[in-house]
Amino acid sequence: MLCLAPAVACTACAGGPAGTAPAPVHGPAAPPGGPAGTADGPTPDGGAGGDGLPRGFERAGGPENGLTFGVPRSWVALDATGGGLERRLDRAGLTDKQIHRARSGLEPVAAHDGIWAFDPASMSRSPHRFATNLTARCRPGTTSAAQLLADAVRRLAPLRGRVLRAGTVPVAGGRAARVGYVFTVGGVRLHGLRLLLPAPGDRTCVLTLSTDDAARRGLLERIGGTLRPL
Repeated sequence: MLCLAPAVACTACAGGPAGTAPAPVHGPAAPPGGPAGTADGPTPDGGAGGDGLPRGFERAGGPENGLTFGVPRSWVALDATGGGLERRLDRAGLTDKQIHRARSGLEPVAAHDGIWAFDPASMSRSPHRFATNLTARCRPGTTSAAQLLADAVRRLAPLRGRVLRAGTVPVAGGRAARVGYVFTVGGVRLHGLRLLLPAPGDRTCVLTLSTDDAARRGLLERIGGTLRPL
């Protein structure tokens, strides 16, 4: 499920275009961790860093999640597997009020051994205090590119959104169905990207990314390109 409605910290909404990720906004401006000044993506020469990821990225996910992908080192990733979500929230640099709201918002992610990740620094850059963020998880069954597009169009209609691009793209784990879209909620224009990748065991790995900064769509694409099922 994608959740796009702005809220303090992260609030899961009941619907949204093609499963938009929980959207933390109005949160702390300073990153709670990570090297200062870490790049958001590969260096201009496009070189790769360790583990086959773009330079400046680190790996998130693992066998317990059924998938893996890369995010910039300055991001905070909350892995919902193995319990300890409260401890991870405490370390994410959120206020008590934000942690309280995050608990319920992350329950659907935790129920599916998913991962929620966000860029704390993006909140200070955003005029809406919106954090560029993602959710990732695997689910039973498969979804075709055509089904993904139809679902995205249906969910976007009430939000007066539109699909910008749809099709299949190469990622680290094969070819994924990809839909990019824009919509407005709470007066905030959001850009979304959703990737669905078939996985062994009749599963589909889903990666959904959201930002209010059109200039960061390239970063979303770079993150999406690292998706791999396990």
